[in-house]
Formats: sequence, structure tokens, C-alpha cells
Amino acid sequence: MTVICYITGFIALVLTVLTFLLPRGFQNVGPTKVHTKLLNHVIVTGGSSGIGLSVAEELVKRHCKTVTLLARNVAKLDEAKKKLKSLAEEIGNTDTTIQAYSVDVIDVEATKKAALDICEHVSPPNILFNIAGLASSGTFLDTDPKEFERLMQINYQGTVNVTHAFLPHMLSDNNSNDTKQKAPRTIVFTSSAAGQVGIYGYTAYSASKYALRGLAEALQMEMLRENIFIQVVTPPDTDTPGYKLDRDEMPEETKLMCDSAGFFKPEDIARKMVSSATQHRPVFNVYFGLEGWMLATLSSGMSPVHSILDALCQIFLMGLLRFISLFFLMDFRRIIYRVGSQKEEVSEEKKTT
Repeated sequence: MTVICYITGFIALVLTVLTFLLPRGFQNVGPTKVHTKLLNHVIVTGGSSGIGLSVAEELVKRHCKTVTLLARNVAKLDEAKKKLKSLAEEIGNTDTTIQAYSVDVIDVEATKKAALDICEHVSPPNILFNIAGLASSGTFLDTDPKEFERLMQINYQGTVNVTHAFLPHMLSDNNSNDTKQKAPRTIVFTSSAAGQVGIYGYTAYSASKYALRGLAEALQMEMLRENIFIQVVTPPDTDTPGYKLDRDEMPEETKLMCDSAGFFKPEDIARKMVSSATQHRPVFNVYFGLEGWMLATLSSGMSPVHSILDALCQIFLMGLLRFISLFFLMDFRRIIYRVGSQKEEVSEEKKTT
């Protein structure tokens, strides 16, 4: 009985502490619903294809007032814009204005110029989806060092450039508000499941996605008083044109490991991304599926917590999930050795013929 009392008391203490630690959600949003204010102006980088285009489609379905797409390829942007307008007509949406800007997020000055133009002619974004990025795979020694730099430039530095360009306008707009009600805002960083666990063949890609997590954790602390929430989205393998191209170049080990994690549709990823970004209390970690939840719990570290349930899982299930993860690692090792043995056999056959 004494043990039960101690356990009950400990859990009560944990819940009490968590109640004070958990963010309270968007403040000073007035009588209008949070999701309505957030869907005033949304910017989507990488919005011409893949997950970015699916996010834009989801925003049109939710009658977002203004959707602004940012991408490099003008032809793809025009095609995406036509597709979104066609979708709006199909569902009878006359509320949404769709804009498209051709900009390379690696170019700092071009990104700043686009941000200034957009914020002056429309408004600072209520949600900024940083989705632009790409993947490539190959073993470490088979990967040109320049590829490491390229992926870091696009996946990490591109996100930095976009956020750095738009954030001053978002803060200035909030601080100049006469009603002293800071508009709710969300900034979304799109990482990857490969940004939570290193995978064979992803030495360049994983590093660029891991970097986003550190950026997000530090930035969310700076934004605590500004009514701006930071999110890190970690989608698993998704059926996008970019993934299909990368799949053709993947080492066999990488393919087998990725196959064990499942395959998602971009529209399902987009639906959860938009829903998470427009919540009253946007969560920091946005994950997908059972494996995604396990990875998010295992890699939680010192990241912010926005749910008592997530906090309890991280406190009480970490050891168990670490034990389960060992079986995944054992499976990965078996794949590596099995494929390696097959490669050696093929090599020996070639030598004898």
C-alpha cells in the first residue's frame, strides 16, 4: 500500500509540474477562432510539387485567404498555380487568392527581396511552411564532398534564409499592432525521419535534416514571448517525384531499411501538417505513424513538450522504447551484412568468369 501511495504521489507531482511547464497556446487571439486567423496568409516554400504542393492543396480546401508559393522552377510554379485554381473552382472556393514567386532559397538577397515584396503587398505570413528541400543517397565514400555542401545549403541554409527573411516582418507586424494583440503565427521546419536516426546511405541527407532540429529548438525559445510557435515535421518516405528519383540511386541497404518504415501519401502528410500548424497549441514535434511516434519519443531530448500525454510517454516509456529500438538496429545490421555478402558473391562470380 505504501508503494502505491508513493507511485501515486510521484505521478501527481509530475502532472503538476507539467501543467506549469506546458505552453498555454496562442495568446490574445480575440474572439475569432485561432485556425481562422492562421489561415489568413500562408507561405509554402517548395510549393510547386511534392509535399509542398499537397500542403497548398490542403490550404485551398480549407479556404485559406491567401496562399503564396515559393519555388525555383517558373514552369512548375505556373502549373501548380493552375492546379490550385482548378481545385478551388471544383470545390466552389471563391475565397482563396493564389500567388507564386520564383526564388532560389539559397540566394539570400533574392529571398529577402521576395519577402519584402510579399509582406508589403499582402501581409506577413501567419504560417510559414519551410518545405523546399531534396534528398540524395549513397555511401559516404561514394558521395562527393560537394554533395554534402549542396544538401546543407538547400535543406538547412535555405530554411534559415527564408525564415530569416520573413521573421522580421512577422515580428514588426505584431509589435506595431494597435490592439496589442499579437497575431498567432506558426513557423514549420520540414525535417525527416532520417533527421531522427542515421540511416545507411544518408550521411549527407541525414546531417542536413538533423541540423534543422537544433535550429528549431533554439528558435522556439527566442519566440516564446512573441506568440510564434515553431514546429519540426518529420515525415517518413513519401510518394513524391523527388523520392522516386532518389529511389533509383539508393544503395540496396538503404532501400531495404526504408521499406521497413512504410510509405505515405503526400496528401496524408499535408493534412496533418496543416492541422498541426493551426492548432490552438501547435506541438513542436509532428510525426507520422507508430514508428514516427517511437522515434519522436526516443529523440525528444530537451525539446519542448506541448502535451501531457507525450511528456508522460517520454518519462515512463523511454527505457522500453530504447529496448524495442535495439531490435530495429539488429534488423538493420542483418540487412547490411546480408547485402554485403551478396555483393561479395557477385564480385567473386565476375572474377571467375
